[in-house]
Amino acid sequence: MNEVNKAEFWDTLYKINSVGWDLKTPTPAFLDLFKSDYFKEKSKLLITGCGYGYDAVAAAKSNFDVTAIDFSETAIQFAESLAKKENVKINFLVNDFFLLDENYFQSYEIIFDYVTFCAIDPARRKEYANKIFQLLKPTGIFAIILFPIEKRIGGPPFAIDVDEATKLFSDKLELILSTDNINSIKPRKGRELLQLYRKSNG
Repeated sequence: MNEVNKAEFWDTLYKINSVGWDLKTPTPAFLDLFKSDYFKEKSKLLITGCGYGYDAVAAAKSNFDVTAIDFSETAIQFAESLAKKENVKINFLVNDFFLLDENYFQSYEIIFDYVTFCAIDPARRKEYANKIFQLLKPTGIFAIILFPIEKRIGGPPFAIDVDEATKLFSDKLELILSTDNINSIKPRKGRELLQLYRKSNG
């Protein structure tokens, strides 16, 4: 289990191109959120586990102020090249998400996660939820596509129980949307769920 907590594990997968989670294109359900009321009048966006940066570039092209973080230096190098090619400005961070300190607290109006929550050590999921809360601005939105919502042994990706995840994030955030009626790619249809959470203004 410890290997998923190390940057070297993920960087090696990117180096040998063993990245089956990568869509090679922006996440369709994420694109659908860009013009939704949930993202309206919000700009500062953090993408966790950004990988090759397709979502980050798409968000930047839609005028979001994007910060994108990943463990893997190889992934970030590709993402930086993609951003340069597409002529967009993105703040890329090669860092451990769990190590983002008080300099980043309450900095983001939106945080987006797709296939990061399922990749971390399941024992650290509560720690992950707490970090999301720390990084969000008051009234900020946490958008997550839970995948894979199925019973499976081993990982990554590690199986996600929807009730368990909902309870975890709802401890400090308000669940405002939970739906499987999203634009999923064919192999993942019925195996993922979009949830949106809001941080209170208090």
